[in-house]
Amino acid sequence: MKMHEGEYTSSIDKNLKLTAEFHIPPDPRPLCLFFHGWHMTAASARTSGFIQPLLEHFFLVNVDMRGRSKSSGHPDSSGHELIDGLDGLEYARENWKDRISPDGLYAVGGSGGGGNVLSLAGKAPDIFSAAVSWAGMSDYAVWYRDDIRGRYRDEMEDKKWIGGNPGTNPEGYRSRSGLSVVENVLTRLLVIHGRKDVSVPVISTELYEARSRELEKSNITVHYNDKGHSSIEWPLAMEHLLKNKRQPQIPRFGRFLVHSFLALRSFWIILENPSDMGYSDYSLDSEGNLQSLSFHLAYSHGDINQYLVRLFTCGKKVEITDGSGNKIDCVCCAPGTKKYNDFSFRCKGDFTLQVTG
Repeated sequence: MKMHEGEYTSSIDKNLKLTAEFHIPPDPRPLCLFFHGWHMTAASARTSGFIQPLLEHFFLVNVDMRGRSKSSGHPDSSGHELIDGLDGLEYARENWKDRISPDGLYAVGGSGGGGNVLSLAGKAPDIFSAAVSWAGMSDYAVWYRDDIRGRYRDEMEDKKWIGGNPGTNPEGYRSRSGLSVVENVLTRLLVIHGRKDVSVPVISTELYEARSRELEKSNITVHYNDKGHSSIEWPLAMEHLLKNKRQPQIPRFGRFLVHSFLALRSFWIILENPSDMGYSDYSLDSEGNLQSLSFHLAYSHGDINQYLVRLFTCGKKVEITDGSGNKIDCVCCAPGTKKYNDFSFRCKGDFTLQVTG
């Protein structure tokens, strides 16, 4: 297994330079994205042994989250920083096509990384075949409340991470929490938590389990043990990952919550502020490409909002109108990879997009 420490550019911010460890296997293997803990880096996750069980089976992308190690920018606690992981997977596809197997796509993380997995499972509903989260926070407001030692509150209060507290900025905490987007989750997800965890108390997973049961999410499995914060059970986790190879299929017509962003195999919606929230109704054609979507804004930090819609069908044009039916001008940005087109525009509140051409 060869390790390459690579730098890549964020697909939503060309000034943001990110780093990751790319663990390149000798033969083709499925991609797996790993998120390190809150105060860790990719390197410390590796040296602590957290990625070792994954290396035998996967092409592992072990990302340095924003503001850690050599990655630039600032952490934003399961907001736009989750896109950095998706960009890391694309960097691997572009550079090592012959070492990547199509048999599944996976996400794994613990502690802060476990919270990232819970959030990403709801913000990228059809991307991952299976995912494992251990000791992760599902609700940042609850985690803030229960951080009686004060190890994490100051960082959550920093506006570069979340900003304020759950009383002064409830939307900022809600938009980043996996608990808020359980409705979206289609991935086969295993959630593990130790009942003696004092860093991220088990209430996080109990709340997540209760919500998933309320929604009858049979694709979500919860497992408790009597461990502390290091609650991962690798045999159980590996069995879960290896038996689930198919990515979820979304229906041709549907609705998803959009908290910070929504990433699907056919299209993405990225909101300007990580604390912004709404929902989108969409329709796909018979080949799974986007035909139309209507976005409804539930909360925004600003009066006029910047939106980015990414289409994975190049060469298409779009027509965008605001909530009053007025046409909106947009800018099409075609990346060098030619795998998608980004449409950037400003709008007050809701919008409707039709794909043409």
